[in-house]
Amino acid sequence: MRVAIVDDSAQDAAQLSEYLARFQSESGITAETVSFSDARDFLSGYSCNWDLVILDIDMPGMNGVEAARLLRKTDPNVVLMFVTNMPQYALCGYEVEAVDYVLKPVSYPDFALKLRKAGRYILRNRDERLSLHTTDGVVNLSVREILYVESMLHYLVYHTVRQDYRVRGTMGAAEAELEGHQFARCNTSYLVNLRYVEAIEKEDVLVAGVRLRMSRGKRSSFLNRFTQFLGGMEP
Repeated sequence: MRVAIVDDSAQDAAQLSEYLARFQSESGITAETVSFSDARDFLSGYSCNWDLVILDIDMPGMNGVEAARLLRKTDPNVVLMFVTNMPQYALCGYEVEAVDYVLKPVSYPDFALKLRKAGRYILRNRDERLSLHTTDGVVNLSVREILYVESMLHYLVYHTVRQDYRVRGTMGAAEAELEGHQFARCNTSYLVNLRYVEAIEKEDVLVAGVRLRMSRGKRSSFLNRFTQFLGGMEP
C-alpha cells in the first residue's frame, strides 16, 4: 500500500515511518511511505494514488482537518487517519470520514492496531472487476457496482447501479467468487453488497431503495456480518 504521512514534525514523521516499516516486516504487507512537512505542499501535487493518508491535526498554515476537507473534494475514497496531541479535535474525523485517530506520543501497539483496521478499509476501496457471461454477451463489471445478486431458478440476476444482468449459474458459485468483497446472504435467494444496505427494518433489508426479505435462518449471520462491516472488522 502507498502511505502519505503529512506532519510538520520531522521527528514524529520519522517515527511513524519506522513504525510502518516494523508493521511491514511483521505483517508481510508491502508499504511505500512518503512524508510531507506541509499540508499545502501535499495537496498541491495530489493525485489519487494513495491508499492511506496519515494527517497530523496540529500544523501551521493549514491544519490536518482543513487539509482533510479539501482532500475529500478531490478524493472521496482514500483512507484517512489522524494523529494528534489534541484529542478534542478527533471528533472532526467523522466529518471527513477518517477511519481512526492516534494520540501522540504514538505507541507502536496502538498504531499497529489502527493500521490493521485501515488495511481492511483499503481492501474495500480496491476496485476489482468481474466478467459476466450474460444472456446478451460478456460484461466486464466492477464488483463495487453490484447492489445484490438474486437467484432465479437456474439463473442469477446481478442488480447493479447501472442495470441488471442475467447469467446462468448458482448462488453458491457467485458467493464464492465474491468472497472477501463484503457480500452476505440475507436469505437463500439474495446475496447483498453490504455497502449498499440503507436500513434493516424488522424482517426486511433495504438495499438501494429495494426491500429484500431476511429469512429466519440467515438473520443472525447476516446481522453479524453487517455489524462487522460497519465496525471495519472485515474487508
